[in-house]
Amino acid sequence: MKACKFCNTQVENTVQHCPSCGSAVFLHVCENCGTLFDSSFCPNCGVKAGQKKKICPDCGSAYFTNACPNCGYTPSRKPIVQKVEQTVVHKHVYEEAPSRASYTPTQARQAKKKGKGCGCGTIILVFIVLALLFGNRSGTKKNTTTTRTTNTTKVTTTAKTTAKSGPTNTPAPTATPEPDVAAAQEAVNKYYTAMAEAGETPDPDTLTTSQKAGITVRYTLANSKGQEVPATAYAPEVEKASWKDSRGQSSYSSSEPDYIGVLGYASVYDEFQFEKNGTFTQTPWQITVFQPDRQFWQEAGTIAHKTQVVVIGQKLEKKSYKQYKGYLHVIRMDTGEDCWIDVVNFVTEPYWEKSLNSAWEEGYCIATFWQVSNYYPVTKGNEKTKLEDGTLVLLPMKTKVSGSSPDKTNNPIGAVVYKEWKYGFGGVTVWFNEADLTLSY
Repeated sequence: MKACKFCNTQVENTVQHCPSCGSAVFLHVCENCGTLFDSSFCPNCGVKAGQKKKICPDCGSAYFTNACPNCGYTPSRKPIVQKVEQTVVHKHVYEEAPSRASYTPTQARQAKKKGKGCGCGTIILVFIVLALLFGNRSGTKKNTTTTRTTNTTKVTTTAKTTAKSGPTNTPAPTATPEPDVAAAQEAVNKYYTAMAEAGETPDPDTLTTSQKAGITVRYTLANSKGQEVPATAYAPEVEKASWKDSRGQSSYSSSEPDYIGVLGYASVYDEFQFEKNGTFTQTPWQITVFQPDRQFWQEAGTIAHKTQVVVIGQKLEKKSYKQYKGYLHVIRMDTGEDCWIDVVNFVTEPYWEKSLNSAWEEGYCIATFWQVSNYYPVTKGNEKTKLEDGTLVLLPMKTKVSGSSPDKTNNPIGAVVYKEWKYGFGGVTVWFNEADLTLSY
């Protein structure tokens, strides 16, 4: 079962739209305790989303764990009993098999008398020997059968005893969040708890539709159980998102990206955010943060590039196809303070920890030059550029590189080199072989 996120109407999992309000957004309904949730596991009892109850074939109890909590039954033990029963079947085969020990010495002698004079004495003697041998063999089989029957009874008893003495209850698996996600969730809860204690609530304009729906569900659930609404009712569930939704990009053309609860990083977006005079080597880079001032945004300090943040609010508007502009309300993981950053300065993954080519496509970095390939760096005019090993170069985003490489096969990576050129000091785009650059920052 699942429940509509907006009106709580419960429907089957195959239903695509709520019959009451038409919404296509649903919450999981725990099959065990009835709790509504949007994570992978029920926060109340730990049962996995969509997990169906099992019926124990031994005692009829319903359970969600690996073993029946009433009698300890587990499906993995069934083959043992089946194998034992198969042995019992073989016992009956042995007992019902016809015995070939039907000849006796008296019968043999009578046969010999009847066969006297006909030359069959030798044949009769052979039959006597065979009859004796098979008679002993039949007796051995019966003894073996008795032994197997006794052993079968013991094994069956042992199997049932083991099942009854097994674990009475195996707890359902619970999802363990990553350390940084858990820390971010704690920071978010702490922020909203302090806000509730101060009698404040978030600005509705900074909440997304899904966040408002989640708040409504938490209030409805608390009221239905006669419980007090928790101080963290407005706190979003922290999660990690994919790179495609970074810097105001939207996966869907018709709706803005939902960053609420997303754990990411503050990141420099263009080189105008630090001096264009070669001082890019002075780290950490700084990003401007803001505070809302009615309809305007006022600069309120800076935050270091690579600072981990979690989004708790957003004010965005459409800029172009699948691209939005505006500001994100974030909590800094290093200080626990909240501030606003431009959405273009928010990324969902630490791209600087990826390969050089991937980082070059996603954001600004610093790289160190070491001549190891067979190709010199070149300018856009394909002129050789002689650089000393250890030179630091600015690696901008690929989309912000000026011009194109004259040799895209051997020197495809564009970076800005600050030095004294023919017409004075400045930054010039130089094209490198990927093997000659190493990410430094």
